[in-house]
Amino acid sequence: SSSVEALEVLRDDPDFDLVISMFNVGELDVFHSSKKIKQLRPDIPVVLLLNFSRDLYRRLEREDASGIDYIFYWHGNADLILTIIKLIEDKMNAPDDTASVGVQIILLVEDSVRFYSSALPHLYKFVLEQSQMFAKEALNDHQRTLRMRGRPKIKLARTYEEAVRIFNQYRDNMLGIISDMSFMHNGVKDPYAGYKFGQYVRKTGLIIPFVLESSEVGNKVYA
Repeated sequence: SSSVEALEVLRDDPDFDLVISMFNVGELDVFHSSKKIKQLRPDIPVVLLLNFSRDLYRRLEREDASGIDYIFYWHGNADLILTIIKLIEDKMNAPDDTASVGVQIILLVEDSVRFYSSALPHLYKFVLEQSQMFAKEALNDHQRTLRMRGRPKIKLARTYEEAVRIFNQYRDNMLGIISDMSFMHNGVKDPYAGYKFGQYVRKTGLIIPFVLESSEVGNKVYA
């Protein structure tokens, strides 16, 4: 029920795999407690759940969130918890699964916490339902398990540089890309970052479906 209690529990028990924290967690705020968690357990992912407010959003821009792996907005949808777990699992498993059995990757490029907090649960729900349908065609339990584990992995990039790094790492296994138009590039907000990333992908000569999404109708010409 508090960040101090969480640190005590983590010191006593090494078997935790994930920390999910709300914003108001007592006298030690989440930005400081997350860094202490990383000092104690560098390997453990730390996720922050927020209720959206403009004041909170402005504070996020000022604070050092280097101890936090992912930030999500909590809409009261329990699917978000499954999404967080699957996203972290995919991050851990993608290098081996793509190299060993050619599992494919779907890349979402988006820096809006509000948007990817809504989009990722839908994306995972679709992929998992499709994998379950595919698994039903298997002849036995072993094949069903393999088919479920062979579902496309989903990767999230929140900057241009992160998107390029993920693309270059998994370019031969890239099933498709969904990209926002405006996100961080070279440390500043670039209104055409998605278009530039699309050009980067196209110049490789690889035939990869690329969806450009934007709230501004004028960006249709770039798509």
